[in-house]
Amino acid sequence: MDGPLKVLTMRELRSELAGVVKRVAEPGAGPVFVGSHRRPEAVLMSIEQYEQLHRLAEARRYAVGEALASVRAEGLEPSPEGLDRLAAVADGRMSPEEALAQALAPYRR
Repeated sequence: MDGPLKVLTMRELRSELAGVVKRVAEPGAGPVFVGSHRRPEAVLMSIEQYEQLHRLAEARRYAVGEALASVRAEGLEPSPEGLDRLAAVADGRMSPEEALAQALAPYRR
């Protein structure tokens, strides 16, 4: 997202709800952020955007599950730290690149 984040107040959302819903449903429209004192606390998005995020999250969880199954098929078991990193990737709290960097950090000089 480029530029400053526009955040609607709850009052603005209430008064403009029909227009906001119509706006986020338009093709190519971005999400609308809502919050007190212009601090984002919630997001309104189209159902298409939500479904895309849901599909991406499911694909990420599936990929992590497949990777873990592959490791276990080789007769190996990740360390507790490795399992925590895998869970963080599956949940979207960490990118695969960040997890790899953390895993390799102890071996770098």
